[in-house]
Amino acid sequence: MRILLLAGLCLSPLVSTPVLAQVQQNNPNAANQSMEYNSQMRSLRQEQTTQGNTLQMNIERNQAATPSPNTGPNAIAPIGGGTGVGVGR
Repeated sequence: MRILLLAGLCLSPLVSTPVLAQVQQNNPNAANQSMEYNSQMRSLRQEQTTQGNTLQMNIERNQAATPSPNTGPNAIAPIGGGTGVGVGR
């Protein structure tokens, strides 16, 4: 989750620059450049969202796959007493 927030903070200056995307009257390619820039920003946001969703899905999957410890009244104790010494030797 921290990675997602950090990535969002890093990309926020790129997204918040509408001055660069404005069409300039003296540049015949300004409209095309503006559309290209907007397309690149959408692509970056979509990639960031996809990576965030994938990370969240992996976190949830790992949490669901981790078994909870059995500490109830029917818990089975380790076999052998755990002393490491064999009986009758």
